[in-house]
Amino acid sequence: MRSSFPAAATLTAVIFLFGSGCGAKPAEVSGTVTFDGHPLVDGDIIFESPDGSVTPAAGKIVNGHYLVTITAGPKKVRINASKPATKPDPVMGMMPIESLIPTEYNLETKLTADLKPGKQEANFDLKSKP
Repeated sequence: MRSSFPAAATLTAVIFLFGSGCGAKPAEVSGTVTFDGHPLVDGDIIFESPDGSVTPAAGKIVNGHYLVTITAGPKKVRINASKPATKPDPVMGMMPIESLIPTEYNLETKLTADLKPGKQEANFDLKSKP
């Protein structure tokens, strides 16, 4: 009976050697997000390819800082944060959540970043009235 171990080991080595150089080095992007000149206390940042061809990557914004690892290239950037509503919902009887950030920074974003492989910084200064 012949062992398939040598063939499997060779195939694994070939996949490792060729596979390790196939992918692009990811971009590790970090930075700050301010809103009307103050650090955004809590939110989310999303980097997505303009044509939707690459899976988006997201990260938490905590006290104005974030860190995201994603494939390099041009990206649309969406930033989301919410706040409690000013009055209760009459049907639900509870305080709904409202978006803190204008749509120009999320649903209809105008923010972009051209990410290169490796570590880099991208800061975003958002205004309540863009």
